Amino acid sequence: MWAWAEWSADRLTALIGLDPTRNLGAAVHFFVYDLQKIVVLILVVAFVMALIRGALPLAAIRRQLERPGGRFLGYPAAALFGAMTPFCSCSSVPIFLGFVQARFPIGVAFAFLITSPLVNEIAVALMAAVFGWKLAVAYAAAGIGLGVAGGLALTLMRAERWLAPGALAAGNEEAESAPMGWPARLRDAAETSGSILATIAPWLVGALVLGAALHGFVPEGFFARAFAGTGAWTVPLAAFAGFPLYVSANATIPLLEALVTKGVPLGTALAFLLSAVGVSLPELVLLRSVMTVRLLAAFSAVVLVGTTLIGWLFNALH
Repeated sequence: MWAWAEWSADRLTALIGLDPTRNLGAAVHFFVYDLQKIVVLILVVAFVMALIRGALPLAAIRRQLERPGGRFLGYPAAALFGAMTPFCSCSSVPIFLGFVQARFPIGVAFAFLITSPLVNEIAVALMAAVFGWKLAVAYAAAGIGLGVAGGLALTLMRAERWLAPGALAAGNEEAESAPMGWPARLRDAAETSGSILATIAPWLVGALVLGAALHGFVPEGFFARAFAGTGAWTVPLAAFAGFPLYVSANATIPLLEALVTKGVPLGTALAFLLSAVGVSLPELVLLRSVMTVRLLAAFSAVVLVGTTLIGWLFNALH
């Protein structure tokens, strides 16, 4: 699907005389490739979400979700939807923004944001091929469970009070009356998607510069050597060490196998990789456009605590 972005990143890297397998070349290739991919995703997803927001009775859906029973159904539904979207942490942000601007309960939006990068069908299939179906199912259940539990935790914290000023601007009551006729709706959706891209563009560039630097200059083996111990303390250390990285769930399974082969306990390796997949510094930079620092810290803490618990559980069971 992204072959054109890969091709243009290859061409540009070669044009300026860099090797895409070495530090600076890898960083430039990462930046060019992900910039194209994420800009397209933001425009397309924000456009579709704007159309949906205009077509659905959002006030009625929100009222249903805000009821105790409806909200408890909303968390697993959002987490399962996240599991079906093969996005990385940064690519999940546009859909999260759509939920926030549609004024869905904040915990439901976070259930999607947490689960989406952690679990997808490709990662589960790769996990099954390497470690067997039992561990693959346990991995998927752990990721979805973390999304549901994280959404509940952030609801209990009343996380909506920590959204940045203006984060709900596109979802006010006046914006809910969709323009009549498809030409007007399409024009409104295009304007909304362009506005969202313009709002988060500086954060997006900053996130990608940071992600490119991590991708190009942090050696993979640096972390593997630190987590070969069996002490309980290695699991939270591994989860915290994975926090700055920026990787896709599909790319983590071969890395997980390599870490386990080198003697890292399965749960410790899983905590490291789930942390790297579920929350990253580039994602946090991007989310800063709609969240206060306090909400970013709460979101990060929920994911890091959750991945630590999952790591301890897998170490105990494996």
